Amino acid sequence: MTADIYTLKTGDLRDDQPKEDEFSPLIESIYGVLNQQLMESFTDMLDNAELTLKELNARKKLLDIEEDSEDEIDKALVQKLISFRKLCENRNTINSSFFIAINEQLKSSAAHDDDEEEELSLVDHEEMEEMVAITTMHANALNLFGEEISDMEARIEYLEIQSTPIFDKQALNPNHICGAFQSALKPHNLTPENTLILFKYFDEKVNLQLGEMYRSINQLFIDAGVMPKIILNTQQYEEPEEKTFTTRTATYYDPTEKVATDFVPRSQSEMNHIVSQFMKGNFTVTGDELELPASFYKDPASQNINGKEYYRRKEVIRSLSKLQSKLTELGEESNLVSVEEIKRSLMADIGQSNSEDVTREVTIVDERSIDFVGMMFDAITADESISKVITNLLQQLQIPVIKVAMNDETLFEDESHPARNVLNLIPKLGKGVTEKEDRIYDDIEKVVDDLLDEYDVDIASFENAVEALEGLITSEEKLAEENERNEQRTIIRQHARGVVLKELRYLSSNKRLPKPVQPLVLKHWSTLMLNRYIQFGKDSDQWIQSVMLLKLMLKLLQPIKQQNQWDELNSNHVALVEAVNDELFETQQDKKMINEQVQSLQKTFSKMLEENGFEVTDDNNQDEEYHEDFMEVSIAEMTQIKEEARIAYEKIRRLPSDAKPGVWFEIFNGEDHAIRRLKMSVVLTEVAKVIFVDRKGVKVMEKDAGEFADELKNNKSRVLADHSTFNHALGRVIASMAA
Repeated sequence: MTADIYTLKTGDLRDDQPKEDEFSPLIESIYGVLNQQLMESFTDMLDNAELTLKELNARKKLLDIEEDSEDEIDKALVQKLISFRKLCENRNTINSSFFIAINEQLKSSAAHDDDEEEELSLVDHEEMEEMVAITTMHANALNLFGEEISDMEARIEYLEIQSTPIFDKQALNPNHICGAFQSALKPHNLTPENTLILFKYFDEKVNLQLGEMYRSINQLFIDAGVMPKIILNTQQYEEPEEKTFTTRTATYYDPTEKVATDFVPRSQSEMNHIVSQFMKGNFTVTGDELELPASFYKDPASQNINGKEYYRRKEVIRSLSKLQSKLTELGEESNLVSVEEIKRSLMADIGQSNSEDVTREVTIVDERSIDFVGMMFDAITADESISKVITNLLQQLQIPVIKVAMNDETLFEDESHPARNVLNLIPKLGKGVTEKEDRIYDDIEKVVDDLLDEYDVDIASFENAVEALEGLITSEEKLAEENERNEQRTIIRQHARGVVLKELRYLSSNKRLPKPVQPLVLKHWSTLMLNRYIQFGKDSDQWIQSVMLLKLMLKLLQPIKQQNQWDELNSNHVALVEAVNDELFETQQDKKMINEQVQSLQKTFSKMLEENGFEVTDDNNQDEEYHEDFMEVSIAEMTQIKEEARIAYEKIRRLPSDAKPGVWFEIFNGEDHAIRRLKMSVVLTEVAKVIFVDRKGVKVMEKDAGEFADELKNNKSRVLADHSTFNHALGRVIASMAA
């Protein structure tokens, strides 16, 4: 690719030429970075594809694989070979199409203002798979350098606000860049399998390497004085002209629940800002069709003109502190759970403390704090991701959090506020706790008791609780990870032996093996396969390589009956022996023994070539050289092995996408047993088994993947959502207000 053909220039990329202004040099510099880094990444990808194609061709030739082979491992290699062949054969066209698509996206946002809206249409299965793949690639990039992308888009948006012609802020996000690659592949009629293989390759070689490009572009903005610091969204909002929050607006939604179809997709920071302004009394809810607390509908400004007397906030805080002490004394026996009970107890206490005859009320803003936090704790109680015993502990913090909401206006703005962290960390630490007898329950209870004893108005009590909880989480996770690693090693090692044995039986079906090389196959090579499976898994290139070499070795070691067998052995035995030697010498096995076995393999091949020459030898004359019963497998056994593999595959395929190692579940444990809270640790694909561990990392349950899929489908077992407890509760309250 010549650099001047696809050079990205402002004049080339937009229908409207940018006017000369103070930002023109900046925009030219940005295109310079795109030229250098995006084009270099794409060119490197294509160059590497040429090398990969050569390696695949060499492997196919060495293993004598036919492109119409029915063997699953052979088919996987052939699919990969065809994919890279297509990419290399159409390299120039794909390269050109990719940058043309990028160019179209880099037209200034103004150039798209008059575009007609695209009509919604159904997509077929293949298109859906591609969409999912691109979404996954986009998510992969966001996980690595999402902050850099967000900062870049904010700065581009700033220039748009300044009426500076520049491309749309999302033109360079990973989703659009991956989409450009999809467009470049479209004309070449690749199969869905080929397309997904190349998507994966593009993800690795280009998409996940874009971080440096985004960092460089952001640095150009900073050097030019464009938003050296990114201003949080909370500082960009203006107070609405009408200080109301109408219940007839579009439905809010909780992203963790995925339950709404008509919603305003607000960011968490925007939600925080709205709640903060609402709690300060800057606007109220309008509309009376919802059953919300009365304080949500009252206008705080009206209390200054209605002639009523109100308690000062410090009086309300003092009475809440008394209730907090009472809660500490009563513990779980306390009935101060609902907001109404808290308000009744509060008014009774504050009324007794008031010696004046004048009837007073709690201010609308303070009452709103009580009501809002109460609704949040109701949402926490209803949060099924938290066990009942942990929910009861969280409920004891309701009054302290109400006091924080009254005293500290940053509670609903600051994502890292200590009170928010406490409500998030307790469920995290207690994820697998379902009984009070659990040691971790005692540790959490002590943190809660200490906070209730210490907290008055100083936020340091929450900070101390955060420190204690984080320390517990760190120590528990370290212990659990160690236990789980040990369990996984034991489980996988035991399973690996069966996998290797089954693979040997499958590959050696109706094969005969000379006695001199039996130790090489049955001991050294099977050990290599065992370690490859344990270390890399069955889908890895390392495992596939070991299977392919064994397959070729067994094929070449069979008694020569035809001329083409002799020719094949003569052509391939030297390369095979070298490959076997190289593979075995990378293992931890005895090098002297390996050397002896490799020499034995070489001698066996040489003897077969010398004794047969160009003549076919009667099989019966070589019986003494072969082990007649080597891994003998009947047709019925082979059929059973294949059927078991098919059934296991179908069971694994039925598991939902979120059922994967590391995810916590409530597990059905039989009709007469309590539900267990366990983490999925290992999925044994070949036998369709799912292994679960408890919070200590110890294996406690094994389930058939098909049965577990049925349990999830029928809601007998279910995924435990992994979300921020505070934000989830906040979202549920907002959803109630905007429903």
